[in-house]
Amino acid sequence: MRDFIEKNSRIGRRGPDCSSSQLIDVGSKGRQLFLQGHVLHLRGELTPQPLQDHHGNMLLWNGEIFGGLEVGEGENDTQVLLRELSGSTDPCHLLTTMAKVQGPWAFIYWEEKTKCLWFGRDMFGRRSLLWHIPQNRKEHFVLSSTQIGDQEFREVPSVGIYSIHFPEVPTVGCDLNIHLYQREESVWPGTMDKVDSGQTFQDRLWSGQSEISPVKFSMDTDLKFPSQMPKLNKALPNMDNDLEKNFSDDLNFKQSGSNIETVNDHQKYIENLIQNNEIIDKLADQLIDVLQQAVRRRIYNQPYLALAPEVERSGNFSSEVKRSPCSQCKPHSESPNKTNATVLENNPLTAEEPTTEGANGPGRGDGNCGGGTRTNPSCEQDHPKVAILFSGGIDSARWNVPDRLTGYSALAELNPRRRWNFIQVNVSLPELQQVRSNHVRHLVYPLDTVLDDSIGCAVWFAARGQGVIGNGARQGEPYTSTARVILCGMGADEQLAGYSRHRGRFSELGWQGLLDEVELEITRISARNLGRDDRIITDHGKESRFPFLDEEVVKFLSGIPMQYKVNLDLPRGLGEKLLLRVCATKLGLLSTAVLPKRAIQFGSRIAKMENNKEKASDKCKRLAE
Repeated sequence: MRDFIEKNSRIGRRGPDCSSSQLIDVGSKGRQLFLQGHVLHLRGELTPQPLQDHHGNMLLWNGEIFGGLEVGEGENDTQVLLRELSGSTDPCHLLTTMAKVQGPWAFIYWEEKTKCLWFGRDMFGRRSLLWHIPQNRKEHFVLSSTQIGDQEFREVPSVGIYSIHFPEVPTVGCDLNIHLYQREESVWPGTMDKVDSGQTFQDRLWSGQSEISPVKFSMDTDLKFPSQMPKLNKALPNMDNDLEKNFSDDLNFKQSGSNIETVNDHQKYIENLIQNNEIIDKLADQLIDVLQQAVRRRIYNQPYLALAPEVERSGNFSSEVKRSPCSQCKPHSESPNKTNATVLENNPLTAEEPTTEGANGPGRGDGNCGGGTRTNPSCEQDHPKVAILFSGGIDSARWNVPDRLTGYSALAELNPRRRWNFIQVNVSLPELQQVRSNHVRHLVYPLDTVLDDSIGCAVWFAARGQGVIGNGARQGEPYTSTARVILCGMGADEQLAGYSRHRGRFSELGWQGLLDEVELEITRISARNLGRDDRIITDHGKESRFPFLDEEVVKFLSGIPMQYKVNLDLPRGLGEKLLLRVCATKLGLLSTAVLPKRAIQFGSRIAKMENNKEKASDKCKRLAE
């Protein structure tokens, strides 16, 4: 079984540091449970998985505990979680324990005493977990981070915690019963339909399954999984909301002005808000603080050789705001990498990565420019601590695609006391097609749209971080990033109305329509792309982390009335994510603060490279080749 999995899946690439497996007898009829884990070592002592305690309980853990449970300095969170889960066999204890965990996770837990298998994903679906539901009694039930062989898999819905009980005497007429403890007030991913025990529940989980499948689904109606999802503040703005009035009256803004005038007006408007609107000014300071804490949690407590994070950027300013707190959190001896991926029509795909590196452990910043002392320059080049991943081009006229230009512009505004290397990764069209066939199509699965293909390819090359340095004394030298954690900006657009569809809803239905759309965005994050991105990034033996989806950040943003976060009466490049733009300005990212949203597939031009007539939602034929 172990050899088959390793030869017919990409799981081994996700955990290059160690692997092990266990075979468990689970009851009558010779049933056995095979558990196999591959570990990417990022915290505490190296801990093989599945991890087993003296009671026989076993844990496969793909996640990070950033809060909720106490993880001591130098401890491995897999060990901490197994110890907590083993404290009782009461289902309520397991549900309560998992509800405390703050951070991304997917887990599989074998409870020996009760002969019960537990599994699930966090509320945002930040870690991949797929299942294969057998269509007949000859097939196996499979849980995996990636597809195995040619079996059909689907993403496990992030609507609660699942359990499978293996009794000594099998249930008559059903070989396997999957029991769901639904998350409180949960809705089916991508919808606002409540999870319930009626026909909707059966249809959602049973869709596409054979009538003779040995698997049945049930749901507990009494005991539920406590939810960490905060309520969105849906208060409508008062008539005296003066954000647009300030903009129009004080600056006499004209949309017909030149680009320079427009940018200058946008910058002046934000500066005016900071000076004259105490509420906005205070909220921006609070958001900077809570976001900085989220970044700090994601870059500390790593082993010496784990070499903290890369930071993902996808063509807009959200990741620049994330990047600045990252720079402040780390000492100058630990310099970030910055990666960039781009594709041009009839030309090679490129990915770029500005990096700063260091060999020391994490230090505490001074709140402005970062703290710490400078280390030997030779050590800095060998040990990258932070990499910022975004879309763009290389330093050549034909590669000056939109995201490349904004990448260099943003680089100029970052902490000047820290060295940044801009690393250019050039990928030819034949290599793109080869990588898609050999790697990306297996990782994007079970998703299959043109959008999934475009983003999947761009992120895969950027996360690899292999190319040449594009600036500084080492310009032109080959370079491969060794950073093992990537900070990603997902979640900002969903919470702060960054997509064009938000403007459409606002134009059609006003503030109420916008509130409803943002609420839908947050609830459906787990169904969109985080599992896909986890599979793509971890294929390089690296881990994605999402500061904007930190539980405290989401709680803070959800509690703010919408009119203090966005104002879609204002032009594009200003009104969406307005509060975040104020934060960027206060952090000194003046030009970056007024950049409009640009999706990675457009900023990198990969969307137009092979077929200009495709729609993002079309099924991508290239992924099936």
